Amino acid sequence: MRLKFFGLSDIGLQRPNNEDVWASLPEIGFFALADGMGGHKGGEVAAKEAIDFLLHSARSIKCTDCMELVIEMRHAIEKANRRIYQMGQKSEELTGMGTTLCCLFWTDAFVIYAHIGDSRIYRLRKKKLELLTQDHSLLAKWLATSKVAEECETPFPYKNVITRALGTAHRAKPEIAVAPHECNDLYFLCSDGLHDVLSLKEMETLVNGSDDLEASCKNLIEMAKFKGSSDNITLLMIQSDF
Repeated sequence: MRLKFFGLSDIGLQRPNNEDVWASLPEIGFFALADGMGGHKGGEVAAKEAIDFLLHSARSIKCTDCMELVIEMRHAIEKANRRIYQMGQKSEELTGMGTTLCCLFWTDAFVIYAHIGDSRIYRLRKKKLELLTQDHSLLAKWLATSKVAEECETPFPYKNVITRALGTAHRAKPEIAVAPHECNDLYFLCSDGLHDVLSLKEMETLVNGSDDLEASCKNLIEMAKFKGSSDNITLLMIQSDF
């Protein structure tokens, strides 16, 4: 298995701190991104704890069977959720903290990907960009109600309300899926600071505009800032190299 990857995080135009965290373990094919929320320090703490815990869990996984990996990933995410939730219960400063999460395991035959919240996973295959995850947010629920909602030009007042996250409740409900990969597939994980302002077509054009992952990441972030993104902006690209 040969993979090339590049990740980049930008504080953005308005936030005083960066609550996004990303990490990689390319030697085992594990990649993750989290976008924290809650309190003065809570978001940063929740995102870092989630990523650190998942990195530790990923290193300890020995199985290669697809379904066993799915189970291990779910258990790791649920344990990370309990850890963050318990930290929030014990500290007034961290009360209510939580984080979104998206992560993936890239094996020789398939990709296992998981998410909770509104951080997203996309796949570029044969120059066509596809969104693989469905946001856990009130906005996503509203848009799913009808064609009228999709075409409504009035801003949705609760667009930033997340319906699922890590650490905000005793139980977490991540969504996990499995997909076979093809030659030159590119997966990328991103926080809402990117996808809130860039359309699928805009991202597809920018990613296809360069064969260099670093250049693609930088171009996407610069375009998001140009279009006025008000949040931290983070993305992580992974591509097969065979």
